[in-house]
Amino acid sequence: MMSSCIKTVPTSIGLACVLLFAVSTSSAVELGTAPVLNAMDEGIQMARWEAATDFSFDDDKNDDAQSTSYASGRKSVFRAAAYSALLPGAGQFYLGSRKKARYFFAAEALTWIGYISFHSYGGWKKDDYVQYGAIHADAQLEGRGDEFADYVGFYESIYDFNSAGRVTDLDRAYLEDTPENHWQWNSDDEQRTYRDLKNSSREAYRRADLMIGIAVVDRIVSVIDAIRSTTRHNRQLGSEFGAAHDRSFRFSVQPFSDRCQVKLTLMTGL
Repeated sequence: MMSSCIKTVPTSIGLACVLLFAVSTSSAVELGTAPVLNAMDEGIQMARWEAATDFSFDDDKNDDAQSTSYASGRKSVFRAAAYSALLPGAGQFYLGSRKKARYFFAAEALTWIGYISFHSYGGWKKDDYVQYGAIHADAQLEGRGDEFADYVGFYESIYDFNSAGRVTDLDRAYLEDTPENHWQWNSDDEQRTYRDLKNSSREAYRRADLMIGIAVVDRIVSVIDAIRSTTRHNRQLGSEFGAAHDRSFRFSVQPFSDRCQVKLTLMTGL
């Protein structure tokens, strides 16, 4: 009967031999990267890229929404100015400045109320002095110009106008004594009353014209304010959008680093 004996090499001695062989051959042969490590490295790089993309623009995911919001928040300078030119305060209302718009609306309303009031009062006073001159001086003032109305108020009669008046102003036209040109005041008091009525009418018309001037100035101020407010609004909106757009988060994983394996970085555009 034959027997065989198999000697077993201890595990520790076998591992030592393998390591010794690897060290002895490393100087002559360059070891390539193992496929497993390549896969791990590629997976880590992919994780870093995906994490950086997802975090960096949480804001980035909403770029389209932010751009749409930014575009919708911008205001047209031309439109704001045109609205204010048509109606003072309309441009401010378009920009959302309701309180400022109310001030311009009130100024516009008061301006036109003043114009209508003064113009109407001037017309009433004109009717009064035309009627008064017809009754007390037999003057036909209906349809005549302001120059003839002034002659009636300044000279006692047409005779006084043609004699004394033309002495001081030789170039003044001579008025024939016709029913259309005739006038003769009965007293100085009546003539003075006529002048007061005429002057009141003229003053009312002047104030009505002043209201028109105020309305024009109100529009100019409203247009300038609308342009400045729109420019300021768009600039502020652009600054806020740029600050939000520049903000980002960076997240990286480096498992083989001795100093920092996991890193989260916040970056802003400030």
